[in-house]
Order: sequence, then structure tokens, then C-alpha cells
Amino acid sequence: MLKAKRAQAYLFLLLNTLVWGAFIPIVKLGFNDSEITPFRFLLYRFVLAGLLATPIVWHYWQKLKTSQVKLARILLLETLQVTVGMSFLYLGLKETSALETNLIATSLPLFIIVGGIFFLGEKQEKQEWLGLLLALIGTLVITLEPGWHGADGFGGSIRGNLLILGYNVSTAAYFLLAKKYYRKVPKLLISGLSFYVGALTFAGFAFLEAGASWSKLLSQVQIDLSSSLVWGVIVYAAVFGSIIGLTAYIKGQDGIEASEASLFTYLQPAIYIPLGYFLLRETASWWKIFALVIITLGVYIASKKKKV
Repeated sequence: MLKAKRAQAYLFLLLNTLVWGAFIPIVKLGFNDSEITPFRFLLYRFVLAGLLATPIVWHYWQKLKTSQVKLARILLLETLQVTVGMSFLYLGLKETSALETNLIATSLPLFIIVGGIFFLGEKQEKQEWLGLLLALIGTLVITLEPGWHGADGFGGSIRGNLLILGYNVSTAAYFLLAKKYYRKVPKLLISGLSFYVGALTFAGFAFLEAGASWSKLLSQVQIDLSSSLVWGVIVYAAVFGSIIGLTAYIKGQDGIEASEASLFTYLQPAIYIPLGYFLLRETASWWKIFALVIITLGVYIASKKKKV
């Protein structure tokens, strides 16, 4: 039974790897070829995802006896991941490349491990601290590397890269808390509620972005949704990135240890590097490849536990 549960968790995490590995290059393509802003994109994504998920949410909601305290906890956690985390990610992606976004996101397990040390009291051996140091060095190389190319890189890409690091911090906090509080809550219900949180909060952000003018916002929405490319990216983000990807990760993480689940992040470069080249003509410098290897090696060492 335990082996079957673990195998099922691996399948969910492989599905998540495929979906999320392709996600950033596809979204960046939509940003490059339109005037859509991160907040409006996220608004469309979560409105569509929320509509599609409504029957699922209703099904689980009727069966689940949730207290107001538990519901408030779910909404707060999903606000952390969706509103805070997605804002960091998409604002950063607007200013930096899809490749750098993915490479920095590869260091997410580093933040999960550090969070486990400080907030869950997990113990680390000397070689595990060495792994964390290596992963940190690799992350800093990728984050600061655009500054070596002049002021434009420093002002744009580095600011974007720092926002991606903010996404790593908030997402690590979310996954650690989700591991603790979501054990007995249906994962499809959580995903569905997160879409409603995203739709409401990003509607507010998009409204403020339009100068608190509904007419201006509606005009911008009309322009955005006249593009077939934008529609394609929104559908991919809503169906695969939100409904399929997030649910697959939560269900996969629920079947194995959080640190082991985070190791599947290492497989994503096999998806996003070639896809980024074919869709966006983004290439990886030797510094980026070196940093990716250092991050992967460091987080692997930091995650590896001694057998007893």
C-alpha cells in the first residue's frame, strides 16, 4: 500500500514537472507579443480557472464540514501563494527572461529546506549545510549575472530576478504550511478556492492599475482578449498551470516527504530550456549553465539524508 501511494505521488509530480516546466516560456511569449500586464493576465487566468473548477468545488464543499477557522486558514494560505506569490512571479517575469525566471525558480527547494530548518526544527548535517551554501552561490550568480552586462541589465533583469526570489520565499512558506494544515482537506477543493482568491484580488489590482476607472479597465480587457495568442496562453495557464499543475503538486507532495517532492524541480530544465529556445530564442550562457549545475548539486546534497 505504501509503495503504491509513493508511486502515485511520483506520477503526480512528473505531471506537474511537465506542466510547470513549459509554463513560464509559454506565458512569456504572451507578454512579449501583447500589451497585457501581469495583473490583468492573472485576473483572466483565475476567473477562467474558477469558472471551470466551480462544479468540483461545489462537490467537495457539500461533503466537507469546514469550520470558519479552517476556512479562514485556507483563504489566508491561498492568499499567500496566489496573491503574494503570483504577483512576485509575474511582475518579475515581465522584467526578466523566461530562462532566468525558471533558473531562479529551480532554487525553490533551497528555500523549502531553509524554512524547514528555522520553522520546523529540522536538523542538518555538515554536508547538508555545504549543499545549501552551493545552492545559494548558484542562485546569486543567476540573479546578479545581468548586472555584468551594463546598467540596463542591472535596472531591469536584476530587479525582475529579485522579484522571482520573493516568489521563492513566499512559495516555500506556502508549501511548508500546506504540508502541515492540508492533510485532511481535499486538494481539489483547495485549488478551486485559490482560483476565487486570485480572481477577486487581481480584479482589485487590475482596477487600481487602470486608475480606479472601470471604463478604462474594460477597454484594456477588450484589447487583451482580441488576441488569439493571449487567449491561448490564458487557457493554458488556467487549465494546466492552475487546475492540473497545482493540484498535481499538492497531491504528489501529500504522498511523500516535502524535501523529496521538491527534488522533482530538477527535471524542469529539460522542459523549459529547449522550449525557451524554440519559442523565445533565449539561450543559456555558460554562467547560467554553471549556476544551474551548482544549484542542482547543492540542493541535492542538502536534501540527502543519511541512512540509519
